[in-house]
Formats: sequence, structure tokens, C-alpha cells
Amino acid sequence: MSKKQKANIHFSMQGKGGVSKSFISALIAEFLLEKNGTVKVYDTDPNNHTISDIDTLPNVTFLNIMPDGNDIKISKFDDLILHLLQENKEMHDVVVDIGATTFSPIYSYIVENSTFELLASTYNIFIHIPVVGGEAMMDTLNGMDQMIAAFQDSCTYIVWTNPHFGELKTAEGKTFEDLPEYIKHKEKIFGLIRMPLRSSLFDEAIEKLKKSKKLFKDVDMDATFNILEKSRLSMTKNDYFSMMSMVIPTDNKNSKKEA
Repeated sequence: MSKKQKANIHFSMQGKGGVSKSFISALIAEFLLEKNGTVKVYDTDPNNHTISDIDTLPNVTFLNIMPDGNDIKISKFDDLILHLLQENKEMHDVVVDIGATTFSPIYSYIVENSTFELLASTYNIFIHIPVVGGEAMMDTLNGMDQMIAAFQDSCTYIVWTNPHFGELKTAEGKTFEDLPEYIKHKEKIFGLIRMPLRSSLFDEAIEKLKKSKKLFKDVDMDATFNILEKSRLSMTKNDYFSMMSMVIPTDNKNSKKEA
């Protein structure tokens, strides 16, 4: 099967919780929905059903990987992989949101079962990795390093730098591009998406969007958002979609490189 015949599958992954990973998954899903007209989405987060709770996002499946509420049943991930390999006959692009709670067992599953090698017959595989500033910077950098070192050339890597938790800079003044974790993997990272940092009013509008369990496209017709909030969210959407259009292929056409 040639690359043009493959669908694209996007995994949003990071072992550190609360770093906007599910927000990134929702952004990718809405972007692909607008550009391609369709997308299939899988939510594997047993604690926060962020993606599967968005009513206006079609074709969303919640994979209950903790059916008894306590222990992770990793065999449930078998169901997802088999479904991806056997059921996506229409070749829709796919987004998979990997929750922080399930990251470690799913990461081990992917490595031990050579999962990406299996999926590569059907999909071009993209891994979206958030890296944040502040206290969680090293945790997210280590997560990035771990994944790229383990998955190597089986995937295309897109790193989302997120300054909303603090500046991505060391005490010595080194920026993200100066850090050894980035330099080590620079040639393997297909693109950077720099999450925009605007005023607190923009942050409040985004938080309201998240809490309302809506997509950007839903805001115009929603009377609970005032005209200023709608304007800020429209600008935010344009920021993200402009950056994503440079690094996320649509209609199975690859683009390049830094947003």
C-alpha cells in the first residue's frame, strides 16, 4: 500500500497529566473535521472523558480501559488496534487521546507488541507531544525523550510547546531549542507548534469553551458566549489552525515543517 493510500493516525501522548493533551486532541480532531469533512476519534482516558463528552464531535468512541474502575485492562487496547486495522475501510483519519493515567501501560504495550509497525501498513503515524514550561518542564521533556527514543522512525513527531504553565526556559536562560533533549531529537521532530500565549481574557474564553464541552465551530451560534469571547476564540482558532495547516497533512497530503 503506497503512502498516499494510507490514512493518518494522530496519537496525543504525554505521561504528565494536566498539560493540555486532551485540548490538543480536540484541536486536531476539529481541524481534521473541518479540512477533511470527517475524522474518527478514540478516547482512552478513564478519568476525564474530555473528547468523548463533546457532543458536536462525531464518530467518537470511548475505550473503557478501566472497566472495573480500579485496574487497567490493557487487553482493551487490543480491541482498539484490531478495530483500527480491520474496520477503517473508508480510510478516515484518526485521533487517539491517550490519558495520563493510561500512558505507562499503553506505552509499554506499544513497545512490547511492535504496535506501530503493525499500524504502519495502514496508517501514517503521528505522535503529538506537549512540552510545558514551569515546574513540569523536565517531566514533559523526559516524556518526549522517552517516546522518541523508543519509537524511533516508526512515527512522525510533532511537539507542542506550551507556555501557559510557565516560560520554557532554564534558569541559565536556555530556550526550548537550546535544550539537549530537543537537540538530541531535532532531526526526528517533524514540526513544532508553539501554543500562543495571549492575555488572561483569552485564557478565560478557552477555559469556558472547555467547560462547555464545545468545539470552536459551535461558539458563533451559542448565546452563552458574548461577542468579545467569540472574537477571542475566533482569533485563537485561527492561530491554531494556521499552525496546524503547516504540519498536519489533510486529504493525505504531507506538509512541512515549523509552525
